[in-house]
Amino acid sequence: MKGRVSKLCEACNEPFVCGQYGCWCAQVGVTERQMDWIEASFNDCLCSSCLKKVASGDLGPDSD
Repeated sequence: MKGRVSKLCEACNEPFVCGQYGCWCAQVGVTERQMDWIEASFNDCLCSSCLKKVASGDLGPDSD
């Protein structure tokens, strides 16, 4: 599936647009451990804000 899709972030329930292949999320540097946590915790994508929180350690396996 290609193209923009409207989604609802499972972490914060805010709407966002996913670009599918080549999406903005490819630019957010998450570790393999963080990606594993996302995949185990959610059924779908996270919004930009929540994905950045995971990358910074404020949300996810590296949060306190």
